[in-house]
Amino acid sequence: MKYSPKQLTARSLARLKSVGSRLDRRARWTLIPCVLLVLASVPFWSAAVRLVSPGTWASDSLHVPILVYHSIAPSHPGESPIQRQLDVDTAAFRQQMHYLVANRFNVVPLSTLMNALGGQGALPPRAVVITFDDGWLSQYNNALPVLEQLHLTATFFIISKQVGMGPLYMDLEQVKTLLRAGMSLQSHSRHHPDLRKLTDAELRDEILGSREDLQKMFGVNADVFAYPYGAWNPRVVAAVQAAGYRGARAFPGGSWNDTSRRYALRSVLVTDDMNAFARALGVTVIALRDSTLRVATAGRR
Repeated sequence: MKYSPKQLTARSLARLKSVGSRLDRRARWTLIPCVLLVLASVPFWSAAVRLVSPGTWASDSLHVPILVYHSIAPSHPGESPIQRQLDVDTAAFRQQMHYLVANRFNVVPLSTLMNALGGQGALPPRAVVITFDDGWLSQYNNALPVLEQLHLTATFFIISKQVGMGPLYMDLEQVKTLLRAGMSLQSHSRHHPDLRKLTDAELRDEILGSREDLQKMFGVNADVFAYPYGAWNPRVVAAVQAAGYRGARAFPGGSWNDTSRRYALRSVLVTDDMNAFARALGVTVIALRDSTLRVATAGRR
C-alpha cells in the first residue's frame, strides 16, 4: 500500500511514540536527544539533497517550478480548511509576486517550458511558470492587476463551459482582457469532472471539446491541458494525446520535470505560506522573517 508523505509522517510518529512508551526511563533519556537531533537535521539534509539532486536526474531534467493558483481572495472567518488551502489571500499573492521580482526570478510562459522540454529553445536562469486554474473572477479582479503592474505573465487554465456562468467566473470580455494583457489561455476541460470516471465518449468531449470551445470563443489553439483535480491515468493521457495537446499539467508533485513527464508535468500548489513558497522556488529556508519579506517586496524590476 502506498502512503502520502503526510500519512507516512503520522505513521512514523505513531511508531516512535509506541516504541518510546515501552522504554524504561533511562533509555528514553538516551533516545530522545538522538531523535531530536535527527529531526533537527532534516531541513539541512533536504537542502543538501536539493543541491546535489540535479546529478541524479536525467540529462534533460529541468528545475522550473510551475506554480498553481486557484482563487485569489481575502481571508475571512468561516473558511473551511480546503478553501484556505486553495484560496491565496490577496496580500499574500501580492507579496509572492513582489518576491519573484525582487529576487530576480524570470517568469516565463508555460509554452516556453514546453518548448525547452521538447529541445526547442533555452530557458533563462531562475525560470518560474505561474498558472491559474478554473477561471475564477477573483483571478481577474485580484491577480491580473498585480501581474500587469509587475510585468509578469501567467497561464490561465479555463473550464470552458463555466465562462460567463454566474458571478464567480470570468465572462467572455474578461477572458479576452487577459489575452490582451499578454496572458495565455489553456484548457482545463469543459465541466471539471474526474476524467478517470468517464466513458470514452465523455472523455473525448471534455478534453477535445474544451479545446474546440476555446478556439471558437477566443481564437486560441490550446495545446496544454490541466487535469481537473490533478487526476489522470494512462487512458486519460491517451485521450489528451489523441486530442492534439503537446503536454498536460498534473497536480502537484514538485519542481522538476523532464521529457518523460510532458503529459504529467509536476507542479506546486501555492498557499499563503511564504516559507513554503520560497522552498518551492529552490530557496533554502531556515527562518524567513517578516522583515526579510518586507525587504524583498520593496524591490522593482
